[in-house]
Amino acid sequence: MPDRSSRHTDERRRASRDGRKARFSSSIAHSLDPSEARGRMYVVLIFFAIIAVIIAGRLIWLQVIDAQNILNSDESGRTVSVEVQPRRGTIYDRNGVVLATTVDALNVYCHPHVVDSGRVDELAKALADTFGGEEQDYKDKITQDTNFVYLYRAAEVDAAEAIRSLDIEGVGFEETSKRVYPCGSVASQVIGITNTDGDAVSGLELYYDDILGGQPGERTTEYSAEGVPLPGTDHVTAEVVNGKDVVVSIDVEMQARLEEALLVRVEAVEGKTGSAILMDSATGEIYACASSPTFDITDLSEIEEGATNLTGISSGFEPGSIFKPVTMLAALEAGTTQAGQTYWCPAVLTVDDYDISDSHERPDQEMDTSTIMAESSNVGMSLVAEDLGAENLYNYIKQYQVTDLTNVDYPGEVGGYISDWHEWSTVQQYNIAFGQGLEVSPIEMVRFYGALANNGTAVTPHFLVDVPTDEGETTYPTSSITSNQEAIDNVEAMMEAVVDHGTGTQAQIEGYRVVGKTGTAEIADDQGGYHSSLYNISFIGYLPDSSTNLVCFVGATDVPAERKTVAAFQDIMSFAIERYDITQN
Repeated sequence: MPDRSSRHTDERRRASRDGRKARFSSSIAHSLDPSEARGRMYVVLIFFAIIAVIIAGRLIWLQVIDAQNILNSDESGRTVSVEVQPRRGTIYDRNGVVLATTVDALNVYCHPHVVDSGRVDELAKALADTFGGEEQDYKDKITQDTNFVYLYRAAEVDAAEAIRSLDIEGVGFEETSKRVYPCGSVASQVIGITNTDGDAVSGLELYYDDILGGQPGERTTEYSAEGVPLPGTDHVTAEVVNGKDVVVSIDVEMQARLEEALLVRVEAVEGKTGSAILMDSATGEIYACASSPTFDITDLSEIEEGATNLTGISSGFEPGSIFKPVTMLAALEAGTTQAGQTYWCPAVLTVDDYDISDSHERPDQEMDTSTIMAESSNVGMSLVAEDLGAENLYNYIKQYQVTDLTNVDYPGEVGGYISDWHEWSTVQQYNIAFGQGLEVSPIEMVRFYGALANNGTAVTPHFLVDVPTDEGETTYPTSSITSNQEAIDNVEAMMEAVVDHGTGTQAQIEGYRVVGKTGTAEIADDQGGYHSSLYNISFIGYLPDSSTNLVCFVGATDVPAERKTVAAFQDIMSFAIERYDITQN
């Protein structure tokens, strides 16, 4: 049984505890006065509001104000900008045949930091097998310490899909385009080259790059410090402007025939290089133009030096006897000679201690202007130039624009050169009269002969015919080099004699009147003289009084004997007659 004193002790303790509870409850009840409670609540709310503002401000600073610093820091990664190539315009020939166009392609790229190191060899082998090249070169790209690298540019879609099927993380594909050539290698020099970056390198691609090329765009992507592209950060920062289509004067069928005829003839005469041009004398439109050696635009793995240029435009030469109609026209206009006038022409003409002779041996003889032209007599032309005078000869050469740029729309045109007549010795005057001692380009000679065929009006040679999406007509300037039709007719009659019974009989075409002139020019050496057995040879002519006055030049350089390119002219013009149904008026 419990002790009574212990029971009383417990009761007193409980009473004490109950008393404290009562006093505490009374204190709380007193402190929770409504107005005072609300005040304390406001203090707490303000405290938490301040904390929230601080946190929010920090987030804004980090995410907005200081975002660029974060992106630029090594710890956070960076933003990469990639140029987006425009779709290049199509080049059509004069008949609407596609010469060069753009098709869909894919750029294959990777994020090296993302590619699994265990799959690098597999990826490199697949790239080499699919696109060619060395595996090690691809491995070097894949393992670069960078966020982004192109593995192959402008791949055909089917080929790129073979890489996509490997399903390797970090390898990506970017839509792009590539240049293709439905007509193969034909007109490669005229069309020109674009590289894998879409940059124009040569030819009409380069000259009209502002039209064909359009304007590239740009896209940016943000990457983490580990080189991983951040989702949702790919943005277009500049829109692409695609290029425009163009129509050029080239006739692809005519071009193919001209290229073939040129290559065959250059090989036959053992020339180092050659060039050929076919131009409409009334419009200046160039139907075909090529140089030898040429190249294959569909396979750029091997290109001979200089093969990408049209040397008929970009190279000058001493023209030789194809220049004689210039001198004869000048003498006829000046009135110092006339058609049928005769000259006593010795076998050798000595002037300024130099001997001038013709390319073939002959006796001293009397020759009229037609015979001088037909037999291509250097002596006879020197005597014509003697009566004409140096100042007259020079002024007419400048009037005929023979040494002036034609402003043809092709990169790299060179202008001719002739020294001022005051600097000429007598022998220089005679040499210039028969095409030595000055420099011209084939296209400049084509313009001059075209002016003869076009009743004295010189046109601007050109390739561009139309930009279909542009309003207005593409026009080119013309100029009158002479209004003396009688003088032109007389020169034409002399050049007809060249073909009928002179040095150019291989140019004859049955049923057609052919006029033209052969040229055999000595080549200057490094000592200030001329090589004894090395020549630049050429022929230039046209079909007067025909339905289409096409002018054709064919030349070969560094020929080791006095040979001719007349046969190539005959081949080209015969094909043109059939193709364009040219009739004799």
